[in-house]
Amino acid sequence: MGLHALGDTAWLFKVGGNDLEKKLELVLRLRRLIGLNRIPEIIDVVSSYDTIAVIFNPSDGELVFDHLTSLHLEEVDDHQALESFTITIPVVYGGEYGPDLIHIAEACQLTPNEFIECHRSAEYTVAALGFSPGFPYLSGLPKPLHQPRKSSPRRVAAGSVGIAGNQAGIYPFASQGGWHIIGRTDLKLFDVGRDDINLLHPGDKVRFVELERLQEKDEPESAIPQAAEGIRIIEPGALSSVQDHGRWGKQHLGVTHGGAADPVQASIANRLVGNPDAAAVIECTMTGPLLQFECEATLAWVGWAHENSGRRHLVKPGSRIDLRGRMCHLRGYIAVAGGIEVPKVLGSSATDIRAGLGGHQGRALKHGDILNIGQIETREVPTSSRVGWPHPEGNLIELRYLRGMQSDWFSHEAKKLFSDRFFEISPASDRMGTLLKGPKLRLSEPREMLSQPVVAGSIQVKPEGSPIVLMTEHQTIGGYPQIGHVISADIPKLARAWPGTRVHFREVSLKQARAAWAKLKRDLGILSVGLSNTIRSTS
Repeated sequence: MGLHALGDTAWLFKVGGNDLEKKLELVLRLRRLIGLNRIPEIIDVVSSYDTIAVIFNPSDGELVFDHLTSLHLEEVDDHQALESFTITIPVVYGGEYGPDLIHIAEACQLTPNEFIECHRSAEYTVAALGFSPGFPYLSGLPKPLHQPRKSSPRRVAAGSVGIAGNQAGIYPFASQGGWHIIGRTDLKLFDVGRDDINLLHPGDKVRFVELERLQEKDEPESAIPQAAEGIRIIEPGALSSVQDHGRWGKQHLGVTHGGAADPVQASIANRLVGNPDAAAVIECTMTGPLLQFECEATLAWVGWAHENSGRRHLVKPGSRIDLRGRMCHLRGYIAVAGGIEVPKVLGSSATDIRAGLGGHQGRALKHGDILNIGQIETREVPTSSRVGWPHPEGNLIELRYLRGMQSDWFSHEAKKLFSDRFFEISPASDRMGTLLKGPKLRLSEPREMLSQPVVAGSIQVKPEGSPIVLMTEHQTIGGYPQIGHVISADIPKLARAWPGTRVHFREVSLKQARAAWAKLKRDLGILSVGLSNTIRSTS
């Protein structure tokens, strides 16, 4: 037991022992203890089978550490009863709803009926929520049903009931999944329209009951009003979406914090038009959009390779702004004075594309969309202001990292390759993670790990040896070993880097990571002072 650094944004408490049930019970007690003694600097508390992560701003790490130490977590009271509920999940097994049932039953040397009986006769415990909003990791899968996950993921339907290793789970949304799908339920596990958005919570008990058929439910059509005037999307570019600074404090629900992949550039764009840093903007990837303004507006964009980038612009009704040219960074941001106005979901305007939450109808922007311009109070910024920072890094970037929780699992050769060799950003990268091509990183010996909390910057290594750096839309729980964590100050740099960019990793200390974060905040502060001085000099 003890506190370990999970990057520079979380402390991870790992419970010892061999009894998984007892470890989970202790984690749930720790979760309650921290919740009852929470301080404002704690952003969230995310738990899993034998670990619990306390998440904070990089500048608050020492204060949160001292607070957690004062709670004497090793001496948690194990006598008080834990509150839990038992939820029954109706499932149609096999057929089109459970395409892997026959194959997985054969692998377990059982008939399909024997497999179903074994699966539904057990009682499961919700060990954690993660992967996607409301996704329950369920412990208690009977040993005769244990099978390794599929070699490669594929698209699975919402409500799919799956198993992998010694775990069971239910997919709340249609998504990519590598678990064996044995059935489907029609219960809605995650619903932002409910008072309690999650059907299941850590510590709850789950039982499955077999159904002959699912109930057909007519989903009510959501009447999302289309703006009469505002910003019309003529062409959206490769991938454009509405983003703000994210949905923080919801990771314990399995909801990624999301938001702008590069909050530095998003903040700069907002400051150029006088908005607060966290106002909603349009995030663009690879290429920008063609926009038509149906009303008068003030806007700025950053990330493009021309002189109008980084400037404040006044546009009249009917004006078109063409940003379809190549960008100097992989991602760029368009801010409009007053902000982009979309309905807030769980306190944020950010688009979670994988879960279909927030932003403009929960998706990337497309032709014909019209975005409302908000009424956020803005500060005065002169039209003459121009910001050219941050500058393009070129085709080679250095990423500073902290040692990962499972770094000792890797061979000496793998750790040397990781720090000495170069990797290349794969075109398969996205907002969830940056996939790296290069030398394969191998474990010293085959090992299985329990899924544990992860944070932005966590460097997971996939079974075939490729590292992937988790980005803003990462899952909240991960099951791949982590060789390191990119420090918070360098994540925006990675978000700006194009596929094909070479990456070199350099290990630093936690003290150096905090100093780098403080420097980034100072640089943003200097930018604000520069804009204010420009106002004074022109007034």
